Amino acid sequence: MPDRLFLSEEFGTSSPTTATIIFVCPYSTPIQKVRFAIERFLRTGHHVVAYQTTAAVFTEGDPRILPELISQVRDDIRSLIARLASQGVTKFGFFGSSLGSFILYNCIGREIPELRWGVFNTGGNIARGVWNMPMLRQQHAERGWSLPQLEEAWAKLQWPDFGRLDGCRFVFASSRRDKVAPLSNISQYVEPMLRAGAEVSVYEVPAISHRTAVIAGLWKGPQLVRRVRSEGPGARITRHRSHSANDRGSR
Repeated sequence: MPDRLFLSEEFGTSSPTTATIIFVCPYSTPIQKVRFAIERFLRTGHHVVAYQTTAAVFTEGDPRILPELISQVRDDIRSLIARLASQGVTKFGFFGSSLGSFILYNCIGREIPELRWGVFNTGGNIARGVWNMPMLRQQHAERGWSLPQLEEAWAKLQWPDFGRLDGCRFVFASSRRDKVAPLSNISQYVEPMLRAGAEVSVYEVPAISHRTAVIAGLWKGPQLVRRVRSEGPGARITRHRSHSANDRGSR
């Protein structure tokens, strides 16, 4: 297992009046490839700290790497927030895509209570997502892993104990055509957040695959962040609000 499982880079300038967005890239995607999305956040006045993760998290076929990766990124985010808070920064949110979304799903609540709003750009069952990618399925199968074994190995990550999420606001972006993390499966991951007290909405993006769903979400990043930050106080959302490609808000 590699010692360091991620890289990070800071964009823009932090200040007490500027919101910092923790941005975690999709699986096997370098920061440079998603600079277009980061630049869009910078143009809307945000400070961004971006994380890219090692492809070895899945290509090694070793399920122990994923929890270690999440632990490393989580510890780094805690240190980052402590440093920025000491400089007067108080506004922290996040935008995670694909694997990045799953990592941040394991950072909210009791783990990093400062992350009170953010966007999960696609989300779902991590083991099934890996199994739905032929190359990654082969990597794990060759090392003796089956889908049920992966689900068991990652169960605590798939169903984290959030603690209370009262006052937190989150958006899931997803597509019904995403076969890796389909929209139809989102509700089972949203419900635990609702039970913990969070306000959660679901935004459907126009896409034809997991990759295009992620890209669509990246392009809509500032719009999705505005959406999650503008929810009315106390308006706890208990149903999914989906917008199709034909809806005015998705054009």
